[in-house]
Amino acid sequence: MALFNGGREAAAPDFIRIGEVTSIDPAKHTARVTFDDDDGVTSAELPVIIPNTIANSDYAMPDIGQDALCVFLSTGKEQGFILGSFYAGEVAPPASSADVRKVKFSDGTVIEYDRAAHKLTADVKGDVEVTATGKVDVTASGNITLASGGSITIAASGALNLQSGGGGSWTGGGSINIGGN
Repeated sequence: MALFNGGREAAAPDFIRIGEVTSIDPAKHTARVTFDDDDGVTSAELPVIIPNTIANSDYAMPDIGQDALCVFLSTGKEQGFILGSFYAGEVAPPASSADVRKVKFSDGTVIEYDRAAHKLTADVKGDVEVTATGKVDVTASGNITLASGGSITIAASGALNLQSGGGGSWTGGGSINIGGN
């Protein structure tokens, strides 16, 4: 391929490369990439491009062994960036709908939003913790079900109010202690 430089043709620089991530430095958010098409040459540590880094900040590291699309500055192969990865060969995307955004983690946890169905699904293979410095509201136009393989604890430093607009029932075992009015 040839590029035009001030009216004269010049050789295309080797500034876009595809390689394989061979090491990562999570603390610096960098990785090294090996290029098989260049006799196995490995890059210097390259920053991994991420959408936000100041007021909002994102963090995601590539996995060792995944393909990486890299871009290098005109100063040489020592200065560049990892733009991201892509699905190729036997590696298939975790979803096949333009309406779905899905993240699948190596431990089996899956977080998915389907905008056509207006449904958020989280299948977490471990604990879930939600911490808020303000109030937490859960509102549903349908039923809400809480199910646990263990116990359920509701603790409040203020009042605890249970309200029902219709009938209902209470089923359980053990002791019930009620104080106050």
